[in-house]
Amino acid sequence: MGMSGRYVVVTDELVESIKAGEVSVHDCPVDLDIDKVWQMLQFTLTGKMAEGEPPLGYVVPLAGEQYLGNYSDMDLFLLTNEQVLEAYMAMEQLDRDELKARFSLQDMMDKDVYPVMEGWDEEATFQEIIQTLDEVQALYQATAGSGNGIVFYIF
Repeated sequence: MGMSGRYVVVTDELVESIKAGEVSVHDCPVDLDIDKVWQMLQFTLTGKMAEGEPPLGYVVPLAGEQYLGNYSDMDLFLLTNEQVLEAYMAMEQLDRDELKARFSLQDMMDKDVYPVMEGWDEEATFQEIIQTLDEVQALYQATAGSGNGIVFYIF
């Protein structure tokens, strides 16, 4: 079992219910589970393990102003609808060549990015990151259009 990154689309009312302890994040449907790719994606997009600069730092929100608090025994990170839209627009502008230039499996191994290990296939890992980014981008596009926000957590 590893640490899996999960996204939940939330309304303002749901966020308030989570903060009040009326709803557990564990009872909310997970809109996207990116499994163990969360830190590899964050590192590829921002060059950081956790505190990447916005708007690409919003793709895997892990620190700073996005920290909602510890609820349901989980550290939750909240993106407003505006932040979701900013991140979506930034993802839209990334092309495959730019993403490939940002990607380095060796840098990930050197920095102990989770869960990268010696012997991994570089192209297969890059393809997994591309696929995951496409899934996140689709979720962010739908969420931006709905006016909702996103809660991200590691489980």
